[in-house]
Amino acid sequence: MPQTQLNKRVTILPIHTVLPDLKSALSAHTSAILQADPGAGKTTVVPLELLSEPWLAGQKIVMLEPRRLAARAAALRMAETLGERVGQTVGYRMRGETKVSPATRIEVVTEGVLTRLLQHDPQLTGVGLVIFDEFHERSLQADLGLALTLQAWELFREDLKLLVMSATLEGKRLQTLLKNAPLVRSEGRSHPVEIRYLDIKIPLPGPKGVAEMAAKTALGALQKEPGSLLLFLPGAAEIMRAADYLHERVGEDVIVAPLFGAMETNAQRLAIEPAPEGKRKVVLATNIAETSLTIEGVRIVVDGGLERRVRYDASSGMERYETGLISQDSATQRTGRAGRTAPGICYRLWHETHALRPHRTPEILTADLAPLMLELAAWGAEPEELCFLDAPPPHAVKEAKRLLKELEMVDAKGALTPHGEAASSLGSHPRIAHMLLRARGEGLAYEAALLALLWQERPLKNAPLDLGEQMALLHRKMPPRLKSRLTQTLRPLKTRPKTEPETEAAGFLTALAFPDRIARRRESGDGFLSAAGKGLRLPKGSALAHESFLAVAESGGEGASLTIRSAAKLSEATIQERFAHLIATREVVQWDRSRQRVEARVVTSLGAILLNSRPLPDPDPELVARGLLEGVRQNGLSALPWNEKSRSLLARIRFVRRYIPDVVPDMGDEALLESLEEWLLPFLEGMRSIEELRGLDMVMILNNMIGWELTERLEILAPARLEVPSGSKIALDYADPERPVLAARLQELFGQIETPRILEGRVPVTLHLLSPAHRPLAVTTDLKSFWRDVYPQVRKEMRGRYPKHYWPEDPFEAVATRKTKRQMEKSGTIPSKKGNR
Repeated sequence: MPQTQLNKRVTILPIHTVLPDLKSALSAHTSAILQADPGAGKTTVVPLELLSEPWLAGQKIVMLEPRRLAARAAALRMAETLGERVGQTVGYRMRGETKVSPATRIEVVTEGVLTRLLQHDPQLTGVGLVIFDEFHERSLQADLGLALTLQAWELFREDLKLLVMSATLEGKRLQTLLKNAPLVRSEGRSHPVEIRYLDIKIPLPGPKGVAEMAAKTALGALQKEPGSLLLFLPGAAEIMRAADYLHERVGEDVIVAPLFGAMETNAQRLAIEPAPEGKRKVVLATNIAETSLTIEGVRIVVDGGLERRVRYDASSGMERYETGLISQDSATQRTGRAGRTAPGICYRLWHETHALRPHRTPEILTADLAPLMLELAAWGAEPEELCFLDAPPPHAVKEAKRLLKELEMVDAKGALTPHGEAASSLGSHPRIAHMLLRARGEGLAYEAALLALLWQERPLKNAPLDLGEQMALLHRKMPPRLKSRLTQTLRPLKTRPKTEPETEAAGFLTALAFPDRIARRRESGDGFLSAAGKGLRLPKGSALAHESFLAVAESGGEGASLTIRSAAKLSEATIQERFAHLIATREVVQWDRSRQRVEARVVTSLGAILLNSRPLPDPDPELVARGLLEGVRQNGLSALPWNEKSRSLLARIRFVRRYIPDVVPDMGDEALLESLEEWLLPFLEGMRSIEELRGLDMVMILNNMIGWELTERLEILAPARLEVPSGSKIALDYADPERPVLAARLQELFGQIETPRILEGRVPVTLHLLSPAHRPLAVTTDLKSFWRDVYPQVRKEMRGRYPKHYWPEDPFEAVATRKTKRQMEKSGTIPSKKGNR
């Protein structure tokens, strides 16, 4: 179409001022980045303006939009600009709905569609430009689509051009990824937006209270301000609560219009279209209205500040729906909606001092990566071979590969199987694709298609927990917008709808899609344990509470045990018959903490679920010994039969280790526990329990550890006993590895001038000098100073308290003794009646 004809139908928007720069950038480079504020017009103007560029040469533009509603609205707006119907020059493709023709030059597609196009034709024949719109949302499919497109450009299409657009971008990182692509910036409309924050005295609203607070704020704003209002809430439930509140309180001149993804198309259009003359509108939307969509007449925004997002827990195979604060870039996008056509006002329901994270977390870092890994298997590449803005986490990649193997979509080497190839062609999540394909062979494709719609579209309000009941409800009351989706789902399966679905098959089909979520009721309590090892619980009063097995599709909440949101009953017979390939029988020899002994059993299980267990009569002795070793590890070294002699030996070894580390191995508690296999395992033969450990000789085991040479030397370096002048051999206490203690009665050390030393004379012994009653009199490491300076006072005090004992004036020359004064007199050791003078 000639440029002059196009411009006649286009209102001048801020984006027009940078179009020459953008065209120059794309003419000279293979890629470019366009950063344009909300309201600049990038989504509906740029594709049309680029159609007549020479480098496009009659080829198509494919533009990705993150949501179906935005894709449909963008295509409709561009078609209206051209004075055409959708499907002529401008068309769209999305799952379940396509409007294109041979004349279509601009195809607005949802993100998964680009992946399908690339898998079918990696060269993107006939496509000259791929546009990634609203890339800041960082969906998994957008990141994957960009990575695949970059590799397709590198391998097949050097003439293919890429354009990444958004209002908020991490420009530097993107420029690096796109090989220094030029960055073109466009300012949005200049209408100012006044921002008002929640009063600091008012607590922040949580997910349960945000709907009422937002509705009250909106009602007050409508009474004070002219124009239509856009209210942001995290999900459909909050939107409907706020809508009910407003319906009861606004006048006939105000239209209350909810807007979220699961609504019928006509209802969505009602929310987007301008309000009739003389009326204004309140649009209650999720973050679906942050970008791309233009809602006419809005000059008031009430931002609840919350969003609902899915976070995947790879360890449990479960997805959790979380409600949390939005990022700063989302807040900027939402605020911009108030200033598109006139000065506006934005009410933010959080405190001005509350800091938001700068950017939303990319989905590739938190999502279930099974869809990505299936696409990469079909593409024939590993994640590290592609250029991702953020690399997928290795643990999530590993879990996704495990699931694809379990679903028989890839082989042991990670290559796509025929089943995986068929699943990839369906364009659904691998779990759902697996269920649909396997259900076809069971004559249950219609029932599987109903479940797929339930999980993907969430069409039922206040749906029962039981998936069989949900299936029946959807069959009876199929929303018009889903009928074509159902037909499209069934077409490749060569199946037609049934008169009545077999609702009893819900459990089997759900288990096909989520084998790791098969759950068994625990023996005690009302909880369940999933095959992935995750604790689950049913809401109180659930009709499924007494079922032994469930197939769980969805759960949520926080903590160690998640609440089941949707599930179906499943029989053990079905598990044994239909999921035998997932059931493993193995010999288990392990430590039983409660019985404090090793238990050996033959166990049949499905993942973490125990199906059967019986005693193993003749277990491998080494496995038993290792099981007992685990018991020691759990109980600690105190589980071993330490006595005074073995404790003393260990303390002596540690003492020497402190001063001569090269000679003695590390035998601290931590080191001993880490090396149990080396020093304790050989002595556990024939033992099964902590009780039987009492037969161990710890002295022998310790000596075995250090070897006979060190054992011999230990008696020299750190003797167990020291002989004192009285002739007694007194045990040394090595409890303090820095200060070994010799506790002896003072009388037994008379005549000893210097402090005894050990470790070849390096370390003085700490002397605890005791009274005849073995009570401490003094502590010293300098015996000579004690005799000279302290002993006279001790003698003076002790002679009267212990008159029967020997207290000579000169301890240097006195005879050491273990006897009383009278015994010494009788033996002639001291003169009678003179020793105490």
